[in-house]
Amino acid sequence: MSSQTIFLKAMENWANVYLFRSFSDYFDFLKSTGISMQQAYALTYIHYNGPSKISKICEHMMVSAAAASQMVDRLEKQDLVQRMADPGDRRVRNVVLSDQGQSFVQQSIEARQSWIKEIPTDLDEAQLDQISAALQLLTSIFQER
Repeated sequence: MSSQTIFLKAMENWANVYLFRSFSDYFDFLKSTGISMQQAYALTYIHYNGPSKISKICEHMMVSAAAASQMVDRLEKQDLVQRMADPGDRRVRNVVLSDQGQSFVQQSIEARQSWIKEIPTDLDEAQLDQISAALQLLTSIFQER
């Protein structure tokens, strides 16, 4: 088997473990909050993209403007988002995360990544250094693209 084939198989296996563990913990977190997957996705989108027009949210989530608007209404009633006037055009309303919305997203990220803290306990220092170097290399390659 070639080095490239071994590498791709190792990456595929790691991706499967990472996704399964991350999503399992993430879904458990969502169940405990009562926030739907779609609502959580919208909150995360706003977190990473900043103040967003409903048209951008619905375009990104591939839902109708009416569905996105209703979802934002529900998130607003739960004090997770606010609608604010756009500084460049006061007729436009942007959706922004409230402090509670920011807290929710931060907690969801922590829930999704909590299992990663278990990994170092099973590895020695040389293994930790080797894995860290490999992950840093992969990260830098994809950040350059």
